[in-house]
Amino acid sequence: MNKMKKVLIVNRKYTDNLGDLAIGDALAQLFSKKGCEVYRLEFSRFGKDISSFGLSKNSGGSGAESKARVSQKTPGRLKLFLGANFPKTIWFIRHGHRVLRQVRKIPKNEIDLIIIGGGQLIQSDSWNDHFAYAFRLWDWMNRHLFKTKMAVLSVGAKEGFSPYAGRTFEKSLLHADLIYVRDHHSKEIIERFDSALDVKTMPDVAFSLYSGEEREKAEGTEDKLALVGIYNYDTYCKIHSLEADRPAYYEGWKKKIEDLTAADYKVKLFYSTGPDKIETQRFSEYLERKFEIAEADSLSDLNELLNSADYVYSGRMHALILAMVSGCRVEAFITNTKLKVFAEAYTRQNPDLQVLRQEIDQVIDDVLASLSDS
Repeated sequence: MNKMKKVLIVNRKYTDNLGDLAIGDALAQLFSKKGCEVYRLEFSRFGKDISSFGLSKNSGGSGAESKARVSQKTPGRLKLFLGANFPKTIWFIRHGHRVLRQVRKIPKNEIDLIIIGGGQLIQSDSWNDHFAYAFRLWDWMNRHLFKTKMAVLSVGAKEGFSPYAGRTFEKSLLHADLIYVRDHHSKEIIERFDSALDVKTMPDVAFSLYSGEEREKAEGTEDKLALVGIYNYDTYCKIHSLEADRPAYYEGWKKKIEDLTAADYKVKLFYSTGPDKIETQRFSEYLERKFEIAEADSLSDLNELLNSADYVYSGRMHALILAMVSGCRVEAFITNTKLKVFAEAYTRQNPDLQVLRQEIDQVIDDVLASLSDS
């Protein structure tokens, strides 16, 4: 009788992003169905639950964590030193030591496989390379504590790395036994680190999820429900280096809602991250609360909401994936390269979900089969 494999899944577990929670659930289900004993730990940061966000809540704020900054008045050499080390120290004080401590809860000497993923974990932010810090820490822990196989699974990569992040990801990925990314664009980015990296592609693991209940589609046009997810204004401006004021940004969303209303949809506003929740509340006030906000403060709430919808418009990739799984027609609000690549590959192609699930299942089989080769 084969011994049950112990698999440790490392991804965003404590987060306000319901898409990240869906990824974790999908990976846990995939390996559990293969007869594995699954453990789950946080990858990088211990964030707040989405229910703690809101305009009327003191803890909500802008929804963004405060970032370590180095004053422009700091002397040159000291500025360089602090720029290289201060953010890393702040991350470790806030999160890194907790990432280390949580390992005590699992039998680290018995783990057969560590999965890092999914989500867009291969990326870099100015003054805050927290994903790179976390990736390096997990690579170190595997080489010195777990000493087992490590697979990077269903991740995305974003262009534009700091020198530190570039070096860190290159070295850590070279230590990985298997690397599967969720699109060809991410594959191209990672292969630039080192031509020796063997990078394969797979569909995003969230496609493996099922809605959990039979959909009841609207019979008449008056029953059609459209969900519109308002994307966080500050994040959008940062991505596109814009300085447009918020009312001008809202006018574009207002026009989309007017078009949907003219097409006989009943429109509700929704969200799947903490910052988007706050933005949605602000947008609702801008429209004088003419449209209902569909509250979704858990992954189960979001899935239930999507099961009742016919059309979903969002700038969040995993909200769109979950909507597709629920049988909705979807349209992406293109916010970045990730959404553009996703829209071209999926929302405009009407993919067969069953085929995607079979591809995902085959990857899981291949990953587990690799354990017997070691």
